[in-house]
Amino acid sequence: MTSKALLWFGATLLLLNSNVGFTAEEGAEAASDSEEKKDIFDHSKETLQSFKEDYDRCVLQEFDKRDKDTPISEIQAYCSKDSNLAIYRPSKELLTDDSFTDESGEASGETAQEDSDVLKKRLRLEYRASDNRFAILPHKPNYLLPITFNNRPNQASLDAVGEEREIDNVEVKFQVSFKTPIWEEPFGENSALFFAYTGQSYWQAYNSDVSSPFRETNHEPEIYAGWATDWKIGGWQVPVFSAGISHQSNGQSGLKSRSWNRLYARMAFEKDRWVVLFNPWWRIPEERKEDPAQPDGDDNPDIDDYMGYFELYTAYKWDEQNFGVMIRNNLRSDNKGAVQLDWTFPLDDDGKLRGYVQYFNGYGESLIDYNRHVNRLGVGFVLTDWL
Repeated sequence: MTSKALLWFGATLLLLNSNVGFTAEEGAEAASDSEEKKDIFDHSKETLQSFKEDYDRCVLQEFDKRDKDTPISEIQAYCSKDSNLAIYRPSKELLTDDSFTDESGEASGETAQEDSDVLKKRLRLEYRASDNRFAILPHKPNYLLPITFNNRPNQASLDAVGEEREIDNVEVKFQVSFKTPIWEEPFGENSALFFAYTGQSYWQAYNSDVSSPFRETNHEPEIYAGWATDWKIGGWQVPVFSAGISHQSNGQSGLKSRSWNRLYARMAFEKDRWVVLFNPWWRIPEERKEDPAQPDGDDNPDIDDYMGYFELYTAYKWDEQNFGVMIRNNLRSDNKGAVQLDWTFPLDDDGKLRGYVQYFNGYGESLIDYNRHVNRLGVGFVLTDWL
């Protein structure tokens, strides 16, 4: 057995002997080195377990990074300081279930925590699930709207060459969106690199006359970096900031092909029960097509006129109901943006099954309809929401 393997074996034994049996009393003794650590041990059993997991992760990863002659006691001392533990989690506030404090520094209490920090609650749950390789993290909302009504559907979106097929006003709309961390701390502490994918489909499920086809599906893979922060701007907390690149396409060819690539930033603001997501972007330019049917080049050179340059989403949590408003704008006098209204609400006692009402009015609901005005109302279910 190599010296490195022996040290690994020794580190594992130390963790089993000294850390699995970690109690609140032992934690209180070690807390003399850190007031923040003492606060953690003064809270719930769940908070203590969260600290234990961070401590274990810190010891094992520090042992792997350091020189093989580094004493285990030195690593344990390093990981006993809460300021160092912060490196092994996105943010201290995102992991613990302790009460947040108000501006006076007094604990706000459980009730106040339920009334505020609604986005941090989601981020905290996501972080805890990220270590489970069998778990899929939601990115954007995941929902199914079995019934949506569009008063003026785009008939050309389903027509094949030389064939006209009539589109129903009623169709199914659903969205699947997930993300997964692929690199921890690529840009310093509290950062992570993610891959995300969002698919949004429009299904003529009730249109049996044309064999119930999928009218449109938009695919959007993303690579982005995210940072957990403790910024405050004008009384609003900024728990997370991200920046990345996305490609969105409808997977079609020829005259029905639609796609664009964007660099974007996304900042989340939070105050009491309010959450604001600001998502500006810059479109990566493409060469214009000489012939609309050619495969290379810009499928939609005027898409900025309709999709705009940013998306602003505002959400409010009232009891167990969530209300949201999405706005897109091209910042021009002849604005051809969009507005979407969301309402989600529990359908059972534990809140796992939630109803969803969505209303969209404007341009850019889907890529095939980016330059057509859509007025759609849908009802159904949401599996994961923004909050």
